[in-house]
Parts: sequence; structure tokens; C-alpha cells
Amino acid sequence: MITSGAWRKNLTPYYFLLPALLVLAVVILYPVFSNLIMSLYKVKLFRGAGDEFIGLTHYAKLFGSRTFVNSIWSSVRFTLYSLPVAFVLGLGMALIFNEIKKYRPVFTGFLLIPWAIAPVVTGYMWRWLFHDSFGLVNHTLLGLGFIDANVPWLAQPDAAMGAVVVANVWRFMPYITIMLLAGLQGVSAELYEAAHVDGANVFGRFFHVTLPQLKHVIGVVFLFATIWMVNDFALIFIMTEGGPAKATQVVPITVYRIAFEHLRLGKGAAAALILLLFLLALSIVFIRMLFREERRSGDAN
Repeated sequence: MITSGAWRKNLTPYYFLLPALLVLAVVILYPVFSNLIMSLYKVKLFRGAGDEFIGLTHYAKLFGSRTFVNSIWSSVRFTLYSLPVAFVLGLGMALIFNEIKKYRPVFTGFLLIPWAIAPVVTGYMWRWLFHDSFGLVNHTLLGLGFIDANVPWLAQPDAAMGAVVVANVWRFMPYITIMLLAGLQGVSAELYEAAHVDGANVFGRFFHVTLPQLKHVIGVVFLFATIWMVNDFALIFIMTEGGPAKATQVVPITVYRIAFEHLRLGKGAAAALILLLFLLALSIVFIRMLFREERRSGDAN
């Protein structure tokens, strides 16, 4: 039987967590709950006009909307194109920096500049670089002879998606590099020595030592990078505003247009909640996959 003193002792850590939990409840849970309530109503902005309860009508209309469904596909394409490229480049940079002992903090500091720049500034910078008339990309490619005339990168659907992916890769690669570099520095040198003694070459040590030891770091990187990329608004909106022909109109831009341009706040709230539920489900799947082996080993013990 647990005594009252032992009960209070068990609750002590939660007392220290209580202020942070209250802040999270006010900052996160209350807006989410308000958003849920709003999504069930047809919000009327005129003074004196009461909101009309319509239940799940907004959700049904969204899933029947070609624009919203296409924006989901655009978000998926944007993430699937960006994340693997950024990860491969980030892993390569992390492996290089891990071998550099002298001036490593200086190099990593410069590497973080793209990640530290505000997305709005990054968007305007890459919008200028990809400008069809005086952009540096066209100027360089013309000088090298790869193209014969200026390419309107941001005015063609496929080229526009490629342009925003390049900008996104440039922005996210430093974050991935730093995370993987931290993981590499935690790998014991004895594991590499043992693999070398067993006759493993460079590729064998990489695939059988480095990658397994980085498994959890890679899982965290993929989880957070996926959430941030799916939620990306400023970079794409500044570069293309969702165009041309809605080729780069991802879900956050669709939510913005519904709620703040068309002033359909209830429908915009429903679209935002769908995005939230999708990311929550994705996070749960990632976490379960990440710690699946640990649960199996724990059950075996």
C-alpha cells in the first residue's frame, strides 16, 4: 500500500512540470480547441450576424475540392523531392566535417548561415536568383553554354517546383548536417576499430557501423524536417505565391487563401485542422517505428 508521503513524493516531478504544462495548454491546446469549434461553424464576420452551425460540412467540401486535394499532392511532392536530397547532402557534409579537427567550429558556424536566415529573406533571395531576366542562375548557365536563352524558372509549373525545392534544400541542409555531425561524434571509435579488425572496408564500416549508430538521429531529423517542410509557407509564397497554375500551392498556402483572402474562416480552420491531424498521425508512425526495436528488446527481457 502506498502511503500519503510516498504518493506526494511520486507527484513531486509533476509539480515542477505544471507551469510548463499550463503554458503549453494556453499556447497550444486552447488555439487547437478554438480552431476545432470554428471549423464546425459558418463564421460570419458582420457585426450582429450569428455564426451558423454546419457540422462537418467544411470537411466534406474540402475533400471534394480539387484545389485542396491538389495542394495536398503539391505538399507531398515538395517534401519528397526536398528531404532525400537535403539528407544525402547533409550526410555527406557531416561525414566531411567529422574528419576535420582544426577550425571545425568556424566551418560549422558558416554552414549555419542559411538555416539562420529568415525564410522570408531566403525566399526573396532565391526569387531574385531565379529571375528570368536578370537572375544569377540564368546568367551563369548562359555563360557556361548550358542554355541558349533565359529560362522563366518561376513561370513554368515543373521548373517552379524545382526552384522552390532547390531553395528548400539549401535552407535545410545545414540543420541536417549539424544534427548528423552531433550523432557522428557520439559514435565510439572502438566500433570502427573492431570493424576494421574484422576486415570491413570503408563502405562496410559506413553501412554496418555508422548508419546503425545514427538510426535514432536520422529518425528525429526525418520527423522534424518532414513537419517543417509540410508546414512551409513563407519560402514558397514569396517565391511563387503558389503558382504558376497552382503548381506550387501547398496546403499552408491553400489555408491562407481560404481563410484570409476568401474570408471563409470556418473552412480555413477545417483545412488547418486536417493538416494538423495528418502531421500528428505521421509523427506517431515515425515515433513507433523509431522505438520499435527498443520495445521488442524490452518485452523480451
